[in-house]
Amino acid sequence: MGRKDKSYSKTLKEQAYEKLIGMQAFGESKKEAMKNGTDKDKIFSFDTYKTYWKHCKYFLEYIYQAHPEITTLKKARPYINEWLQQRVDQRLSAWTIQTEAKALGKLY
Repeated sequence: MGRKDKSYSKTLKEQAYEKLIGMQAFGESKKEAMKNGTDKDKIFSFDTYKTYWKHCKYFLEYIYQAHPEITTLKKARPYINEWLQQRVDQRLSAWTIQTEAKALGKLY
């Protein structure tokens, strides 16, 4: 039996936060994870986590403003290129745009 209200119960920020928190692997060996092939779904540094979370929030704010009908991370994914192009148009540094792309890549 399904829910009558089909809207997703968690906000985009809550969904992203839970996903990034689940990837935290502080104190684990990155080299070991690379050997095992499990490094793609982990974040090994707290500073990296903070940076990725910050840039993911920027993307989610854009989704809230430009596409308020989007309620899940899965539905927001097609707008990543649109977001990155907007950041290029704002003339942000290549390093910043690359960091945002990596953060969103880790999120998805």
